[in-house]
Amino acid sequence: MSAGTDLGGLRRINELAILTAVRAGANTLTEVVRQTGLARASVGEVTRDLVASGWLSEAAPVVRGRGRPAVRYEYRAGAGVLIGADIGAFNLRVAISDLSGRRLAQSRRYTTPEMPAARRLKMLDMAIDDCLRDIGRVLDDVWGVVLGSTGRVGEGRVLLSAAIPDWTGVDLAAHIHQRLPGVLVAVDNDSRLAALAEQKLGGGEAQGAQAPTAGRPESLVLLQAGRRTGLGLVVGGRPHAGYGGVAGDLSRFPALKWEGAMEYLQQSGVAPASGATSDPVADTLNAAIEGSPAALAAVRRYIRMLANTAGAVVSILDPEVLVLGGSLAAYGELLLPLLASELELLCLRMPRLEASMLGADCAVLGALCAAVELVDDAVIGSGPGPLPPHARPIVST
Repeated sequence: MSAGTDLGGLRRINELAILTAVRAGANTLTEVVRQTGLARASVGEVTRDLVASGWLSEAAPVVRGRGRPAVRYEYRAGAGVLIGADIGAFNLRVAISDLSGRRLAQSRRYTTPEMPAARRLKMLDMAIDDCLRDIGRVLDDVWGVVLGSTGRVGEGRVLLSAAIPDWTGVDLAAHIHQRLPGVLVAVDNDSRLAALAEQKLGGGEAQGAQAPTAGRPESLVLLQAGRRTGLGLVVGGRPHAGYGGVAGDLSRFPALKWEGAMEYLQQSGVAPASGATSDPVADTLNAAIEGSPAALAAVRRYIRMLANTAGAVVSILDPEVLVLGGSLAAYGELLLPLLASELELLCLRMPRLEASMLGADCAVLGALCAAVELVDDAVIGSGPGPLPPHARPIVST
């Protein structure tokens, strides 16, 4: 290896360290030096070059007492935008962020499982256009897109969908490339993206004796409890898809009573006739909170159904955290103690239990997290030399 290559590699290491520090909130030279441990002269030189190549911009100086005001540096997160989407049977959510993942706009559309694929894709396009218009951006500003979909996905398409009859075989990546030629696109399962959001952004109220650890867990199981039940797995700090992309799909194990859990709660018949909503699940849960013995018994049976599957997965993976997600996460105060009591009978070691605080936006937020990683990998990469100019990555389709 030549001396020039060695110097180029060292230069890139310093650039990435400084860029990471600025993106994490260190916006003055002094703060960057403190966070990176690099010499002030080196930080000053590299920072000037990062500004010249478009990675950083200089913001208005901050005046603090006497002396020369400190120049502030910012990552040029506004150079482009990212799109994340969550495409489900009953809802379609689209969110747009800057290049750092800061959400700028979001749109929601109500759908049905019977909706034709062409109509669903049209609604996706409309939601994207609405979000871009809301923040004054256009399609040419998009650097990366990550789509989350229900069902088994792979190679940019939906390989199998049980929840949406007309969805199997839809090539989502090709659809996006028709509107955004050359833009980075990835497609993933919605539960897997939701698990990524929990690992990156989550941190709900915990249940159990173990105190929350610093930072987010390296191993996590997301138990999606809502209209559909699902699992998202995080292993080693990364969403776990398995060899064929189907890790966590237990839909073909009827003995676990996994798929019928929510259906049981809907049809249990214990929801009060005078319930505050027209949703039998919500009315049953609310009645259980208010002390109805019949409603509480129904909720316990529902939780037992979930625990049979969750306990098996927890026993196999031994995760640090089990997160209750989906629409029922809002009832964590009721459900987590019941889930804990069931899992204690099944698991040799109990994970920490949390109720998701991200709500129904979990999967779309995970799509934005994945979009940040997608673009960072393409733009920053792992080359041996200094960073290239900060520009939208163009890929062949």
